Amino acid sequence: MWLAIDGYNVIAEMTGESLSRLDLEAERDQLNQQLVQYRSLSKHRLTVVYDGGQVGSGEPRQYSEKGVKVVFSSLGRNADQVLIQMARQYGSGLTVVTSDQAVAKSSESSGAVVLASGEFCQRLLMALDGSEDGSDEEEPLAGSRRHLTEKKGNPRRRSKKERQRNRRLDSL
Repeated sequence: MWLAIDGYNVIAEMTGESLSRLDLEAERDQLNQQLVQYRSLSKHRLTVVYDGGQVGSGEPRQYSEKGVKVVFSSLGRNADQVLIQMARQYGSGLTVVTSDQAVAKSSESSGAVVLASGEFCQRLLMALDGSEDGSDEEEPLAGSRRHLTEKKGNPRRRSKKERQRNRRLDSL
């Protein structure tokens, strides 16, 4: 599985602080180190994207850190645009981690699976702490209502989109 991560969304989710109050360089380094550890446990392909349009040239700056690709957007572009472009290019082969609704909607329309930053942070921290017990509790369905017209098929089966998203979550 390939994860494309909106770095600043994940940092904001993990710290619970506004980005303007944080030492962004230190927070990026900490997240990158956590992702390197996660990569060694999961073997997933990871790309973390940060806004880098304020400094540098017109080309995106990128490097690899122990299997984790770190990308800073180019001048005049933000991380959201890079993530949307990746979703369009790789479609269903990509899982986008973001809390930005516009990025999520655009990525889903391109076929990519979207995970909220909060969900990913929980999975990341559980994996790093080794506290994942593997017990996934099903959400109870709302009270069953009998419809006037009987429909064929399993009424408890989740939608294709939800099943695909859950498979991706389970593989984290």
